[in-house]
Amino acid sequence: MKRNLSWLFASLALLGCRADDPTHAPEISQPSPPVSTISATQDPLASSDLPATTSTAFPHDPAQATIHRLSNGMTVYISTDREQPRFSAWIAVRSGSRNDPAHSTGLAHYLEHMLFKGTSRLGTASIAAEIPHLREIERLYRQLDGVSDPQRRAAIFTQIDAATQRTAAVAIPNEFDHVYSAMGISGLNAFTGDDMTVYVANVPSNRIEQWARVEGHRFVDPIFRLFFIELEAVYEEKNRSLDSPRRRVWEELGRGLFPNHPYGSQGTLGTIEHLKTPAYDEMVAFFRRWYVPNNMAIILSGDIDAQTALPVLERNFGNWHPQPLASPQPGRVEPVIGRKFAEVVARGEQGVTVAWPTVPASHPDEAALTVMDLLVDNATTGLLNLELLLSQKIPRGGSSNSFMSEAGYWSMRGVAKDGQTLAEVESLLMGVVGLLRAGQFTQQSIDAVVLDQEISTKRAMESNGGRASRMMESFVNREPWEQASARLDALRRVQREDVLRVATRYLGGGRMVVHRKRGDYRPPKLDKPTITPITVDPSRHSQFYRAVLDMPAQQLEPKWVVEGKDYRRLETPGGKVLAATNRRNDLFNVTFVYDVGRRRRPLLCHAVRMANRSGAGELNAEAFRRKLYALGSSLSAHCDADQVRIGVEGVDRNLDASLELVRSWLEAPAYDEALVSGLLENTLTERRSAMDTPRALSAALRAYATQGDRSHFLSVASNKKLARTKGKTLAREFSRLGGLQPTTLFYGPRTSDEVIRKLSIGTAKRAVPRVDPVRYRRVREDVIFFLHQETAQSQIQILLARPPLPRSQRPVAEVFDAYLGGGMGGLIFQEMREARGLAYSAAAWYAAGMQREDDSGLIGRVGTQADKTSASLKVMLELLRAPAQTDRLRSAVAQVEEDYRAQRISPRAVAGVVEGWDERGEKEDPRPWQREAAQAVSKLMLDRLIDDTRRAPVIISIVGDRDRVGLDALAKIARIEEIKATELFAYGDFPQLPAKRPATGAVDRP
Repeated sequence: MKRNLSWLFASLALLGCRADDPTHAPEISQPSPPVSTISATQDPLASSDLPATTSTAFPHDPAQATIHRLSNGMTVYISTDREQPRFSAWIAVRSGSRNDPAHSTGLAHYLEHMLFKGTSRLGTASIAAEIPHLREIERLYRQLDGVSDPQRRAAIFTQIDAATQRTAAVAIPNEFDHVYSAMGISGLNAFTGDDMTVYVANVPSNRIEQWARVEGHRFVDPIFRLFFIELEAVYEEKNRSLDSPRRRVWEELGRGLFPNHPYGSQGTLGTIEHLKTPAYDEMVAFFRRWYVPNNMAIILSGDIDAQTALPVLERNFGNWHPQPLASPQPGRVEPVIGRKFAEVVARGEQGVTVAWPTVPASHPDEAALTVMDLLVDNATTGLLNLELLLSQKIPRGGSSNSFMSEAGYWSMRGVAKDGQTLAEVESLLMGVVGLLRAGQFTQQSIDAVVLDQEISTKRAMESNGGRASRMMESFVNREPWEQASARLDALRRVQREDVLRVATRYLGGGRMVVHRKRGDYRPPKLDKPTITPITVDPSRHSQFYRAVLDMPAQQLEPKWVVEGKDYRRLETPGGKVLAATNRRNDLFNVTFVYDVGRRRRPLLCHAVRMANRSGAGELNAEAFRRKLYALGSSLSAHCDADQVRIGVEGVDRNLDASLELVRSWLEAPAYDEALVSGLLENTLTERRSAMDTPRALSAALRAYATQGDRSHFLSVASNKKLARTKGKTLAREFSRLGGLQPTTLFYGPRTSDEVIRKLSIGTAKRAVPRVDPVRYRRVREDVIFFLHQETAQSQIQILLARPPLPRSQRPVAEVFDAYLGGGMGGLIFQEMREARGLAYSAAAWYAAGMQREDDSGLIGRVGTQADKTSASLKVMLELLRAPAQTDRLRSAVAQVEEDYRAQRISPRAVAGVVEGWDERGEKEDPRPWQREAAQAVSKLMLDRLIDDTRRAPVIISIVGDRDRVGLDALAKIARIEEIKATELFAYGDFPQLPAKRPATGAVDRP
């Protein structure tokens, strides 16, 4: 489903946390009070623009949400769904980077991180002992302001580092995450955007009292401890953004569209100059200004109701006093005059993005603009999909709406193929706008779009997070819930003339254009102070931590998946079928899984790509797509090294008609040689870009390092082979799937034998051998495969490869995963980021294998600033090879037990999960015995698994900047083998294709 993506593009999933107790924390800082336009005698609630409450859901509301108010003005949204014994718990603040001071950007983002650090009672062994050092740190940060001399700055940072060490002597890092993990609360995270900061968690329904107690203190009594070390994470996020061409494009769009508004003039991550001088006092003032109950909402979605939740929330949040809200810094949203232009130079693909300013969220034109966007790009029959993608004029493209609180914009993007100028791509995009403005669409097209949105909404409402997201957007954008929940009704009222009106009104000459041009880009270096690692003692906990865990809670009991009750297994002439019943709506989903891919048939994946652009029988590609889309159905085919998956989904009443179309498509894909030629051009373009894109190169290097010649990047057909392959060959290759027996995964409201036996889409005469097992590269010594790329960050993967893991050892590996990566309290996150400040992203897990014959191994990954590559690698290897710590192991075992009690496999996912169990040779749900075995995992058992992996030679892959990573230091860790990009792909030489006439169309020149 395509949705308002403004908050998603702007947000960053940031890890960091904080919580506390009802008692007030000792005063740490004394920021000046916020300047407010509201009189001190004025009622803060009356002037806070709070949403109307409703104790009963609106009849049209698919989320069936109710809205409530605590006594202090905090808004509470509740959407009840009993499918899982859990609820999504979001706490939203109506303040993001839009409210950062212009002279100190990045504060909202800083603050988000710091609200995971604990309170005066959580995260510390003694707040009294900690306070003098916290005050000293505040004083030292004030001294940084205005200091430009490098030596003086370094001296101040050295003092801050020393004071941080003294604080760390009594601090308990990540205790916030520890207490949540111990209760089975998962998904702890947050994100910051232009207009909001949102804190999220997934809570077992028996833990609402404990969750509310911790959260209630988290926002009243935060202590911003260990700020110095957390800055490393903020720096690393900035480095990630510098390495992301897509983010740089969006930042240029914002600057062009909103030059005199914070939406464009300041980014969420802040400027490099502001990062160098963190404004600690400003951050505290930001918290006091915006983090008040009458500017926040609690959003609960899942196994929870108002009768249960509201008394708990009032007890734990109600004693927090509302405050008058300050006026945000001014910002002007002004018309864009003419064509504004910017250029982003980056490696990899080239492309064009064009954007027009539109309207803010909840504007009366939002519905018409939403339909307009879907008429252009709905991934199937939109003007852009048909005119540019299906015709192969460009390899990829799309459009999207962004509706923020104070402004909005609509954008189109297109990727250039080799030999195509960016001016030509821009002209093609503008041609689509011309078709739109000329009314090249029908009311029937609008009806199909609305049907698609109805189906997408039903899918979104199945998810606790999907409903929570809708409620959050309504609160943050100040859109009345009665209006927000009636979006489908608003879309149904949109007529053709409404779309023509908004297209004419908003898509005029005033626009922002960004060209992404291929070229060398060396990201600026972000110098960071030296951070001394702190000592983390996993056995130490605060009294508050123990008090929360001692609170009574009724234990949840696990629920297992049972054949005959939760799913059915049938052997049919068309192959095995795994079917689960959809009892909540009228949607179906059927997936045909063929255990054959390009490893066995090198041309198959290219044939599948052609089929995705083909028609069926007598229907050309456009007619086929329109007919399927009009049924409310979607079709997708995906191919990789070992499998092809064909998926069809839609509404149950159209299941038979949809499958009939798919059968004709599989039997006789309709295409022409122009399609085959265009597909070849676009494939070669994408391949060339992949060989120049750090993310793709990192994935290819990982596969090469771990699997050698069996890397799936080396299983593709060569460029030369693709160039000489005719369309008939590709059509025949694709249609051969119809003679194979797939595994069919079905989810729908009807699961009778009659329905299931009609699911087959081919003749299905021949069984397919199982996918070959995974085999890792065999090495005799530690080795680093290194690929040079001029990036701000290095991407590192570590593999300690082992033979297939015995079935009896899988529960040990499961506990090991929780031990290594159980949230922010896991070994890797806490030691790599919290204690040493070495990396923003660091993770590790034991890869037990999807099939029982697969090789297994311990895997670690790190994204770190280039000059910290060797240090990060050393520490990661030490952590992966270190004996188990008793206290961490105990916490990991408890976390696994809580997960078994509170986690459920959703009905939609059951068939796919059972498919995975079948691959491992499990004849029924294996979790009962796994749970029992996991509870018995001892230190001796885990140490044996660690010892087994420790003896394996380590295989390391690193993509990074040779001039920054320090190859000499890396050579002391392992032998280095430098790799070229051409070694990672089986593409071979790129053939010269016949020159094509350029696309026509007038475009203003930069």
